[in-house]
Amino acid sequence: MSHALEHTARKRDAIRILFILDQAGTPPGAGAPPGAVAVIKAEKRLQALDFWIRCPDYLAAELLAMHVQYPDRGYLAEAVCVMEGDEPDVRRLGMIRFLFGAWEQIDDSMSLLISLGLARIKRNIKPDGKVTRTDFYLLDAGRQLANQLSSGSTHLAWYRDRARLVALVAGNCSGDDLKERQYAQAEYQGARWGQVIGPIKQRVQESLKELTKESIQ
Repeated sequence: MSHALEHTARKRDAIRILFILDQAGTPPGAGAPPGAVAVIKAEKRLQALDFWIRCPDYLAAELLAMHVQYPDRGYLAEAVCVMEGDEPDVRRLGMIRFLFGAWEQIDDSMSLLISLGLARIKRNIKPDGKVTRTDFYLLDAGRQLANQLSSGSTHLAWYRDRARLVALVAGNCSGDDLKERQYAQAEYQGARWGQVIGPIKQRVQESLKELTKESIQ
């Protein structure tokens, strides 16, 4: 990858993480850094949320499962929105399967956000020096920038809208719970360690077609 493309990808990834923190973060609570307005506790949860934005077909599959359970809450329409057009292909950024599921290096993205005064991280460390959890904080300046970006560009507003939808799908589930839900997809579960997790677009489109037929009968 050329330096220019690498720089563009780094900015894109940082923007996506910024919107995830903004839309899926919870109130920071006691012990938060000054100026913090939201937090995502634990990298495993952040990685799981990021996976659903990067892989729209998997997000749509979750929405369809939620529709089956709660058919009157609009989840089917949201799944249609996610799967229509070329979004599942154009927006897809495949993730690698590692020991604990989908994972991507986010240090560069967070470093950029931190250097710009938009976010902070806080590591919970045991007396032996082992990091037990890393929390990701959005600062007020980060929220202001997220609002400015989404207001000024429909392209960037997509990140806001998808992060908001992912937050709805994830609810209050822990990172472990979210990973368990993602492992329920055979293609995710069956991906080899170190390989890109394969798409499920065709299967989701077939399910979407069947559920749409049922909803209008």
